[in-house]
Amino acid sequence: MLTLALALVGAAPAQAQTRDSVAFQPHWFVQPQVGVGYHVGEAKFSKLLSPAAQLSVGRQFSPVFGLRLGASGWEARNWQTHPVAEYKWNYVQANLDATVSLTNLIWGWDADRKWNVYGLAGVGLNIAFKNDDANCLAAMNESAGIPALANGGFEKLWDGTKLFPAGRLGAGIEYDLSERVALGLEYNANVLPDKWNSKKGKNDNLDWQQNLLVGVKIALGKTRKHITIKEPAPVVEQPKSVVEKKKPAAVVEKKKPTAVVAEKKPTAVVAEKKPEPVVEKVPEMPEVKVFFAASSSKLTPAEAEKLQPVVDYLKKYGKRNVVISGYASTDGKKAYNQRLSERRAKAVERWLIDNGIDAARIKTEGKGEVDSGNSKDSRSAVAKITEK
Repeated sequence: MLTLALALVGAAPAQAQTRDSVAFQPHWFVQPQVGVGYHVGEAKFSKLLSPAAQLSVGRQFSPVFGLRLGASGWEARNWQTHPVAEYKWNYVQANLDATVSLTNLIWGWDADRKWNVYGLAGVGLNIAFKNDDANCLAAMNESAGIPALANGGFEKLWDGTKLFPAGRLGAGIEYDLSERVALGLEYNANVLPDKWNSKKGKNDNLDWQQNLLVGVKIALGKTRKHITIKEPAPVVEQPKSVVEKKKPAAVVEKKKPTAVVAEKKPTAVVAEKKPEPVVEKVPEMPEVKVFFAASSSKLTPAEAEKLQPVVDYLKKYGKRNVVISGYASTDGKKAYNQRLSERRAKAVERWLIDNGIDAARIKTEGKGEVDSGNSKDSRSAVAKITEK
C-alpha cells in the first residue's frame, strides 16, 4: 500500500501550528425601504392601500441578533361608511426593532450562504397629522344633519398633531448581492390605539397599519473577518503511528541472521534474493496532499499539478488503485463540514478522471472535521495508493 503527502508531513517534527479561517464581524448598517401600506378598515382591500417608506440604521451584534432604530410612515387611508367617502391622513413613526436571523439561529452562520430569513419585534411612537379629510367630512355630515352611525362615524375624531404608542411585529427575507449589500423584502404590522383612524371600532378594537416594503441593506464596514487559529498538534500523528507499526521491518532484521547461510553461499544468496525486484518494479509512492481555501472545494491549478505524479503512477501500474480522503476544519456546523470534506474529495476525483484515470479505480471519502495543528491540513484532500 502506497501513501501520498502524509508521509512527508510525518517526517517533520510535531509542533504547534496555525490555520486561517473566516468569522462573523459585528457591523453597523443602513436600510432604506419603500413599498405599500394597508390600513384595516371598512372598504375593499384595493381602496385601503397607500404609499409607505422606512429608513433604519442599526447594528448586527452577532450572526443571530441585531437592533435597529428607524423612521417609517407616509400616508394612511380609510373610508367613511355613511355617506361613503374616502379620507386620508399622514403620519411618521419612530421605531426601535430587535431582529433575529432565523436562518443562522437554526443552521448556524455560513460565510457562503446567500439567503437570510429574519423576524422582528419592536415598539414605536406614531406622530399623526393632517387629519383634514376626516374633520371636513364630520363637519359636512353635521351641517347636513346626517347622524353618525355606530362604529361607522367619526366618534374619536382628532385634529392637529397627535402622538400614539405602537407595537410592531414582522418578518423579512434578504439575498446577499455582495459581502456588504443585500436586497430585501419585509412585512411588518403596526398595532395602534383605536382612536388613530378617528373612528370607534367594535369593542374598542385596536387599529392596524400593515406595510410591505422592498429595499436594500448596506453594511457600513466589513461583515466578516479572517482569523488565525492556533492548534496544538498535526493530524499526521495517526499516520505516523501506522508507519511506526509498519516499521517492524525488524522481520527483515530477524531474517538477516540467516545471512550466516549467505556467508556460506555468498553469490547464491544474492542471486536468490534478487527476484525481489517485484518491489522495485512497483515502487512505493508517498501520499499526495492538496489544499483548499477556507470554506471552498475548488481545486486550484497550482494544487492540481501536485496530482500529476499520481496520474503517471496509476497509468504505469494498472494493479494499483487510489483512495482520496477529504478533510475540513472545525469552524461552523459539523454537518456542513462533513459535506465540505466530501466535496473536496470529489474535486480531486474529477481531476483524476479528467486526466485519464478510470473512475472504478478511485474511491472517495469525507472525513469531516479535523482538529489539525497545521494551517492547511484541516482543509485538504489526501490521495493514498492501494493495491487492487
